[in-house]
Amino acid sequence: MLRSELRLSVPLFVAQAAVSNHTGLIARTGLAMPAVPFGSPAWQLPALVSYLHRLRQDEQDPSPELWRTHTERQAGPVPRPHIRYQTDGLHDPDAVCVLDIQLGPRDEETGWPAADLAVIEQEEGSCPFGRVTRRHGAEAIAAYAAEELSAERAALMDRARRHQDAALVRLAGLAQRAAEWADKVGAAAHADAAHVQADRARARITR
Repeated sequence: MLRSELRLSVPLFVAQAAVSNHTGLIARTGLAMPAVPFGSPAWQLPALVSYLHRLRQDEQDPSPELWRTHTERQAGPVPRPHIRYQTDGLHDPDAVCVLDIQLGPRDEETGWPAADLAVIEQEEGSCPFGRVTRRHGAEAIAAYAAEELSAERAALMDRARRHQDAALVRLAGLAQRAAEWADKVGAAAHADAAHVQADRARARITR
């Protein structure tokens, strides 16, 4: 069990992914970390957005190995989940935030991989999950990440003003930069989809 293996006694953030290939074969992988202080959608969604963006740039289909490598690589000031997680986060009472990710092969026209996201959050100490948020596609996921980061920035700035804490101001600046970057990724996905639609329209006109 996770608790005995890792000797954790804290609330968990879990990112679990199911990756399907062109034949429909599905492989699953899960990673976890303590939920405090960075195990929240605002701080962890950028890892998923950057993974989707990287697959688009490198023209690669998703795979469990690529996802684990990308997530376990600790880049930047925000830690990512790195503990191998074999339980189902949806049924783990210690998992207070779960990113349930469905990934599929890249779309041949847009170049973006198929992606569906469900974020399940529960109040710490409560039994049922309190909120479920779903997003479909890279553009919507990037927009959701930007929204969460913007809300996090506002909350941090409010705390910084009340406590006169320069560290919180720096953290708020990091959230703002990440939100702006997520916006750019979402805009790129939107532009690719618009380009495909324009090509289809032109093809219909020239028939």
